[in-house]
Amino acid sequence: MKPVSLDLNDLYLFAQVIEHHGFTAAGEVLGVSKSHISRRVTDLEANLGVRLLQRTSRRLSLTDAGQALYAHCRAMISEAQAGEEAVRRRTAEPTGLVRASMSVAITDIVLARLLPRFMLRYPKVRLAIEASNRQVDLVEEHVDVVVRGLGFDVESSSLVQAPLCTVRWGLVASPVYLAGTGMIGEPDALPHGDLLIYASIHEPATVLRLTSAHGEVVMRPIQPRLQSDNMTALKEAALAGMGIAGLPLYACTREIESGTLCVVLPEWRPREGRLAVLFPTRRGMMPAVRALVDFLKDELPPLLG
Repeated sequence: MKPVSLDLNDLYLFAQVIEHHGFTAAGEVLGVSKSHISRRVTDLEANLGVRLLQRTSRRLSLTDAGQALYAHCRAMISEAQAGEEAVRRRTAEPTGLVRASMSVAITDIVLARLLPRFMLRYPKVRLAIEASNRQVDLVEEHVDVVVRGLGFDVESSSLVQAPLCTVRWGLVASPVYLAGTGMIGEPDALPHGDLLIYASIHEPATVLRLTSAHGEVVMRPIQPRLQSDNMTALKEAALAGMGIAGLPLYACTREIESGTLCVVLPEWRPREGRLAVLFPTRRGMMPAVRALVDFLKDELPPLLG
């Protein structure tokens, strides 16, 4: 878009002179001096290289060029007023588009249950959700809200990081697998090679760190049978009897309740994940974004904790 070479305030003052039938009346309405308005309109004519107004001591009239410009000035002012009204409506109630990025596991497993409730509660809010584990630059990518596990880098100090909850992790395996291994309830009984570990392929996964409910920590050397940052793949492998998976328990709620997966070493945790919601500074936050942030803070913890 080509930049505007004229001062938009001059165009506004010119339109006000026409609206109020003179410089004096326009100055009284706007609270500025007649001489200031006259000088700005004169500068506008000089910039355009054309006379816009015919002035006499008793009458003010538009030239052809002035008539054409006035029509566009009215359209400009009308659009600006419509824009202001649209923004003010959005500050009064949640409405408009919210762009959010959430981890694949959170999107697939949890938010499928929550988002319909949010959309029913706020029918004027539209959502665009990216399911991704990558690091997102909220400012550069124009993303309003990000939900991630703590531990990622926060690149901008202008971002707000609000903790959501602590996610309980556990070790799970199928009854068929457990029946064939004779597992007992101590970490030393864990197999060396039949572990299904949640980790990026770029992370070393040679040691399993377990923490007890009392804070005791043990380290077990391992050689994972499967290492992946896809929770669905790990759960399916566990259901198929391929080994013992370390997963957030919310990802296995239905399988544990149905008995297709069992919790192994229930007093021990392979990790504890903490979730947070990130968003740009609270200053000027649109109500739709605030509504989503508050909704997640209220509704996620009971499902994940």
